[in-house]
Amino acid sequence: MILPINMEYIVIGDVHGCIDELKTLLAKQDFHCDKTGLIKLTNQNQNRAIVLLGDFIDKSNDNKLKETIEFIYKNYIHLNRKEKRFYLIVGNHEDMVYRYITKRIQNIEKYYNTASLLERENYLKDIFIKLYNFSKTWLYYKYDDNFSVTLTHSPCSEKYLREDDKISKSKMIKCVSRSKNPNISLDELIPFTHTEAKDNQHYHIFGHLSQKDIRKYKNKICIDTSAIYGGSLSCAIIKSDKLSFDSVPFENRQESYRQNSSKLFNF
Repeated sequence: MILPINMEYIVIGDVHGCIDELKTLLAKQDFHCDKTGLIKLTNQNQNRAIVLLGDFIDKSNDNKLKETIEFIYKNYIHLNRKEKRFYLIVGNHEDMVYRYITKRIQNIEKYYNTASLLERENYLKDIFIKLYNFSKTWLYYKYDDNFSVTLTHSPCSEKYLREDDKISKSKMIKCVSRSKNPNISLDELIPFTHTEAKDNQHYHIFGHLSQKDIRKYKNKICIDTSAIYGGSLSCAIIKSDKLSFDSVPFENRQESYRQNSSKLFNF
């Protein structure tokens, strides 16, 4: 899907139920909520849109996951009533949970814990399915011939970017498993992230890889900064032909998840 260039885009990395951090980060970008949890439309944010880069569910506790799903759903409807102001990209966690609750697969791994919540709460299941169907595999912003940004959840080889066949979509949603290859560094496991990197302003921004900070190498940028692991929640800000970044720290309003991560671009 092509993004209009008349808007500024706040592109947020993997939320994983960190609803408090999400609200704080949005407020830093002038998206403040009213008492009902709806984002207020103001002169300060009238030319801005929100993009969630996937994996807004799982790993958090049930209460935070429920609050996250409900917040995203009601604000997706609210912000998109007159013009498109809220975009969703599907992550591997949304994809796996969707396939499980719609009976496309029979088993699911323990860190996809949203599945059991949705099985118990039909209302939440219904709005999650709607959010999944609203989601895109990729978004593309092209300001001019010198500046563009492709947004996907997972890093992938350039040959798959912005393609809509089944294989390409799967590559943009999830790369090769780190948990099944624990002794291989990320740079060895997914070498295309650096071998295909170029010194230009045609950026590929992705999440998925839970890093301690924003990782950048040439035009490849990972903005998953491990919010649910006690790190921070980060965003990339696309404004005309400029790119900047912001983040907020984990607020300790829930227990953090645990994971050993391998650093991307560790050279």
